[in-house]
Amino acid sequence: MNHSVTIETKKRNPASAPVKSGHLIDRARNAYWMAPMSGITDVCFRQLMDEMGAGVLVSELVSAKGLVFNSEKTCRMIKIHKNPGTLVGLQLFGDYADDFIKVAHLIQEQGADFMDINLGCPVKKVVQKGCGSALMRDPAYLESFLTKIRKNIDLPLTVKMRTGWNDQELTIHECVAAAQNAGCEWVAIHGRTRAQGYQGLADWELMTQVKQRTTLPIIGNGDIRDPERARTLLHETGVDAVMIGRGALRNPWIFKQCTGELGATLDPTRLALLHRFHELLKAHHDTRRTLLYLRKLAVWLAFGYPGASAFRGAMFQTPTTGEVLERAEEYFAAVDDLPVPKFDESEAFMMGGHG
Repeated sequence: MNHSVTIETKKRNPASAPVKSGHLIDRARNAYWMAPMSGITDVCFRQLMDEMGAGVLVSELVSAKGLVFNSEKTCRMIKIHKNPGTLVGLQLFGDYADDFIKVAHLIQEQGADFMDINLGCPVKKVVQKGCGSALMRDPAYLESFLTKIRKNIDLPLTVKMRTGWNDQELTIHECVAAAQNAGCEWVAIHGRTRAQGYQGLADWELMTQVKQRTTLPIIGNGDIRDPERARTLLHETGVDAVMIGRGALRNPWIFKQCTGELGATLDPTRLALLHRFHELLKAHHDTRRTLLYLRKLAVWLAFGYPGASAFRGAMFQTPTTGEVLERAEEYFAAVDDLPVPKFDESEAFMMGGHG
């Protein structure tokens, strides 16, 4: 049986894209964006989510210093797929403004629409170097840091941050002001502090207050598990767009569900989606990495269904991509007629990451 599938998606022509006010955000496909996630949103997964209708795509975080030193592994991380249907940005982290300036031409040459700076990563090895969320501890320095970068690159500049270092250091208002004064196009906010990591609930009330106090576009992120919540938060908080992370891993159809483009049945099917991802992976990765990423998507798609735990255990013991696809076909055939599992806010799923 030939499972090859191409997922139809509307392509964007950058030269003819309608620009209502001259702002970068006006060129986004829609207001439901794919959140950057370390080890996940590589070139293959971004293309898959492009084909599934995500409004904007952002890479996993990439070391600016790694690009300065021309690390082969790091340079592979900034590849962008051909003819994207919407805006694609590359997210960098680092502690020296000059590093971002030095590598801006590499980001531009890849075809990125914008450079995104990570101010949210809570991981110890990142913040100890003064990167990620550590940069939010001194808003005045952050403004000079971003201003220097913005003045010395041709690409639009955006940032993704948290609400602050901890509950005693909620610097989000000052940091958003710093980003606006520096000339950033928008601020994406993961509604947790650095101290929270991925625990507790995202503070959407605070993000609403941030939006009310600035004219800069604000993109909200955190705990969006279903299309109903995405639409509700978009309209009730007043943010300009929402980023969906873990919710899109279990439900890649969520972007089309948010915009009303998906009917009552999942299109493409889970198995067709898995085969399409396999095609993309083969074109970019070696056999080992292709197998690893394919297993992950199969497990994410099965999450919440009966027998998912046993399926997950079997997947990570399966030695070839062919066998992964065979086992997935067998498993999904048995659950395809069941209701789609609800993804409850309190349910632990992928409680890690770098955003």
